[in-house]
Amino acid sequence: MSDPLLATAPARHASVHASAGTGKTWLLVTRIVRLLLAGAAPAGILAVTFTRKAAAEMLERLNDRLAGLATDDAAAVDRTLRAMGETPSPALRDRARRLYEALLFDPRPVRATTFHAFCQEILQRFPIEAEVPPGFELLDNDAELVDEAWDALYAEATQAPESAIAGALEQLFDTCGTLANTRQALNDFLSHRIDWWAFTQTAREPAAYAAAGARRLFGVDPDDDPIETFFAGARPALLAEFAALLGRHDTKTHREHSGAILQALALREAAADDSREARLALVTGALLTKSGEPRKRNSSKALENALGAAGCDRLLQLHGLLCDALLELRDRLARHASLALNVAWYRAGQRLLDHYQRIKRERRVLDFADLEWHAYRLLTASGQAHWVQYKLDARIDHILIDEFQDTNPTQWRLLLPLLEELAAGTGERERSVFLVGDTKQSIYRFRRADARLLSAASEWLEARLGAQRFSLE
Repeated sequence: MSDPLLATAPARHASVHASAGTGKTWLLVTRIVRLLLAGAAPAGILAVTFTRKAAAEMLERLNDRLAGLATDDAAAVDRTLRAMGETPSPALRDRARRLYEALLFDPRPVRATTFHAFCQEILQRFPIEAEVPPGFELLDNDAELVDEAWDALYAEATQAPESAIAGALEQLFDTCGTLANTRQALNDFLSHRIDWWAFTQTAREPAAYAAAGARRLFGVDPDDDPIETFFAGARPALLAEFAALLGRHDTKTHREHSGAILQALALREAAADDSREARLALVTGALLTKSGEPRKRNSSKALENALGAAGCDRLLQLHGLLCDALLELRDRLARHASLALNVAWYRAGQRLLDHYQRIKRERRVLDFADLEWHAYRLLTASGQAHWVQYKLDARIDHILIDEFQDTNPTQWRLLLPLLEELAAGTGERERSVFLVGDTKQSIYRFRRADARLLSAASEWLEARLGAQRFSLE
């Protein structure tokens, strides 16, 4: 719909897709004021945003608006009411003038909060059900505890150098090149721990579960040896035939390439355990360029004179077959390397996360990721989920969410049960949902924000609650 002021109507479920500088906060505050004018209980209004500063600004603007309605002359109050989409009347003007004092002395005023503060409030009310320490404290800065977790991981690997954890760290260090890069890789794992928990929440052994998925993704068996497979079966005979044909066309390049292939076959016959990479390098140099492309070999008068037409065709055919097989081998080796790196990352990352979570439990602290994850689990997967949803639903009549483009998947999933309760209770009492956001202003993608959720939420509200979508340009 084109008139966004219609979105502020108290009885309407609405989502507003707004551009920068178009007055999103003004619209949200207007919605709250109109809810109060319509008789909504302040304690039943919950406004959620993403920073404490934005929440404080929202309440400040609400108080300023209500103070103006309380102190301005009748003409100014009527102008304000009209600007909000209301039709002034003496009764409405009188209600508007009383709102400021009513909220000032109400022991349970309108709540404007952040997602994390909302999650913290839920967990503090239901710590046993959420399986978090009662009276937990919130960890604002996790740097010191992350360092402690790293120290514990190093100590564990040092004490058992033959362990899987030590091997995983060594694999990461060899691939990443430096200790700093290895730490960054595992710190990234910690940063995405909610994604990890969501991915592995049904698994008894998360790292093994993820590794099995990676094996399916890369399509390789870690126990296979691609190099030995390449040199098995009929391929040595084909390589020998190709080398012999090259040798019959006596040029410097052909002599070098033929000799490299024959040397690789001789190393294979010698069955030297350390010759795998050397054999592969020799054959690769004969068949591929330094950039990894098949060498150009074409029919020519000189080649036909040396090999005959049939020999020339056979040389080119073998070159194509062997290059294809070698490129497939290189692809399999790359997938093996990627699999090994991912499995090492899963294993070491999971262990680092175990130490980090253990340290927090011992200190009785939760971080922001814990708040989101435990609140989500409490509302969706715990044995008390329906009871907790019922208790929360009894306190919330109107939900308003600002900057919805910065919502992440976990926040959306923990909101869904509340919205579903609201949808199921339609008609029992006055309820409403109001979302506002701008996909072009998503600034929290480093915190897993997904701007596409604004459209997804709008579609959900339209399908389940008959909500309307508005554009604010």
